[in-house]
Amino acid sequence: MKSKGLIAAGVLFAFLMGVTFPINALAEKPDEYVVALLGDMTGPYASVVGPMVPGAQDAVQYVNQELGGIDGVKLKLICRDNTGKAALGLQQYAELIGMKPKPNFFGVPHTPTAEALREKIVKDDALGFFPGSVPDLYPQGNSYSFYALYPEQSAIFIKWLRANWTEKRNPRIAIITWDQAYGRAILTQEFFDFCKKMKVDIVAKELFGVRDVDLTTHMVRIRAKKPDWLVTNNVGSGPIAIMRAAKELGMDIKLANNVGGDWGTIRLDPELFEGCISVMHCASYDNMDHPGIKKIYGYLKKNNRGIKEQTGFYILGWQYILMVHKTVTSAVVKVGWDKLDTDAIKYELNHLTDWTPLDGVVKVTYTDRVRQSHWLRIYENKDGKLVPPGGKLGGTDFIEAPNLIPAKYR
Repeated sequence: MKSKGLIAAGVLFAFLMGVTFPINALAEKPDEYVVALLGDMTGPYASVVGPMVPGAQDAVQYVNQELGGIDGVKLKLICRDNTGKAALGLQQYAELIGMKPKPNFFGVPHTPTAEALREKIVKDDALGFFPGSVPDLYPQGNSYSFYALYPEQSAIFIKWLRANWTEKRNPRIAIITWDQAYGRAILTQEFFDFCKKMKVDIVAKELFGVRDVDLTTHMVRIRAKKPDWLVTNNVGSGPIAIMRAAKELGMDIKLANNVGGDWGTIRLDPELFEGCISVMHCASYDNMDHPGIKKIYGYLKKNNRGIKEQTGFYILGWQYILMVHKTVTSAVVKVGWDKLDTDAIKYELNHLTDWTPLDGVVKVTYTDRVRQSHWLRIYENKDGKLVPPGGKLGGTDFIEAPNLIPAKYR
């Protein structure tokens, strides 16, 4: 009888403990949630891309201290510098994916590395936050873009150019860009077809190496075609080489660039880029009245960041971490930590619609078929500041880019 009584008491105790302390809630909640950032922090992209690291670090601080982490779980960020070399980036990825616990997200602000990882992250059951080239994102897998496809960014410039064109003839553009994955990313048939549709003539296409500094020969060929604008998909030393060659040849012409033409590039030689156009994914640092930009400046000051950190990729660091916080938090609420997996997070990513963190510093929409956000802004460089250029489409609102995903992936 005593034995039966002890067994009954033990069962009752176990039942009460199970009611008071749910086993899944205790066992499945991790000590930390790990994300990775792997890209060029000191190589040819560094002037623009490097600040993504301090941006993500500051955002992790914000999430952990002001938002309480993800359901009380602290975010942990691990960073690696591939110095602009895809081979090194792949080695670093292999190291990171083998960690325990492994990172659940990989932010990779380096197009050649991201292209090589698109299929790998599917096999490794991870998620990627990648640049805007077609091979980074399609066919659809586990990767999502920081911003619109690079051809879509160039298409925004084309829309603005055509909307404000006053001459009877078609405007003429010459494309000059790096001869590698990032630079060539705008050279898609979809972009060429869009230019034709908009009645903008592409009169030249020139490619040059990442380390090339003298582009005189390229620019002489371009000059002979008499373009109205130069178009590139480039960063740092590349735009500098283009505009120096144009200046040396006495060409009165401006450059239209995408996100690589942000503050980090312009600060290298502001006068050289006076009047040039940059298509960006975010609000401008030079709009001091924007509440989200004020928040950004607050953390820049709080953590003793310098002027060099003020690039679009510092903001992308925030976007990355806040996206992780939003989507993982939403998934945990729906399925719990014990059932949290890549599919649950992808569901949240695929239903991220007109998301505007930090009072609209960026605007993001993803779907299962569309893995880049089409929301962009166009800026003109005036005295080293990126400001709205005015005219049609040249205001302060986000502009929706045309969908230039190849037809087979739509």
